[in-house]
Amino acid sequence: MADMTDILNLVRQGQLGEATEAIQRRLGSGAEARRDPPMKDVTPTQRVLPDPNPAKPRRAKTVRPRKAAWHDPVGTGRPVTSPPLPEGGRWQSRQGALPYRLFVPAAPAAEAPVIVMLHGCTQTPEDFAAGTAICAAADAIGAHVVFPEQSRRANANLCWNWFEPGHQGRAGEAEAIAAATRDVLAGIGEDRAVHVAGLSAGGAMTAILGARYPDLVTSVAIHSGLPVGSARDVGSAFAAMGSGGRAAVPLAVPAIVFHGTADRTVASANGTAFLSEGATQVRTAEQGGRRATIRTAETPARVELWEIEGLGHAWSGGDTRGSYADPQGPDATAEMMRFFAETRRTDRGSS
Repeated sequence: MADMTDILNLVRQGQLGEATEAIQRRLGSGAEARRDPPMKDVTPTQRVLPDPNPAKPRRAKTVRPRKAAWHDPVGTGRPVTSPPLPEGGRWQSRQGALPYRLFVPAAPAAEAPVIVMLHGCTQTPEDFAAGTAICAAADAIGAHVVFPEQSRRANANLCWNWFEPGHQGRAGEAEAIAAATRDVLAGIGEDRAVHVAGLSAGGAMTAILGARYPDLVTSVAIHSGLPVGSARDVGSAFAAMGSGGRAAVPLAVPAIVFHGTADRTVASANGTAFLSEGATQVRTAEQGGRRATIRTAETPARVELWEIEGLGHAWSGGDTRGSYADPQGPDATAEMMRFFAETRRTDRGSS
């Protein structure tokens, strides 16, 4: 079985197909591959943003988003194209600098935050909403949820291109996500906290927003992600995923970080990398059948890292109607909502 050195050598030789196959064989040997295929974080085709006014395609089947990798709970086996919603909640499709979905709670609260959710590779907004159960959590406090959507035109595997320098600043995909968030704020009231969360490639993009947009973002939740600037191209992305990357740009807002110790897609060292100043407080907790070590650092921005024993590359405490969701605890959604409530913004700074 190929190790990471062999894979990196294939990448450097330009043999990306062989490298991808080697990674799939390496990841597919474990128990965590029972439910879903390996996520591919670093195989872009075209490095452009979706056209905000796309022409109608001749062959619609070639450009439609992949249907969510989960099925209805009654067991008919039919793919579900909208996530489970709390009673009275609404799901809207919108188009801005990129397409996005908006969850509108049954009873919107004037003081409630806006939550932005960034899906991982091969996922759709609907799939990610189901796996995290975020709509129910947001509805309980009257919060809107924005689900930006990556397109196959921008990345063949629906990954956010977190590893490309053009998307690591206030530009590219990061700016498109920020623009969609501003669109929502303009419609419901701009004086609100904004919290961003993401998984895997979405977690890496979440870190970029947390480093580059302190004027917009209040806090972030990074699940199985990577620090900002840990990669500059495909080769270095594989290296960071395999053994851990170093942050080139620190977070500028408070962050809660989740990472499984058994994650073989994105090494757990990437979670530790967010504690740039070291942990000042350490505690343990047992939730949902798993033990977690929680480390907290206060500078330069507060970071709360949850290292979850035995968790692979999946949303902790998730709903298995969504992909890359592990039903065992701790409940990442509940913990991030708690963290968000502790970091409400009273004013907006400058970039």
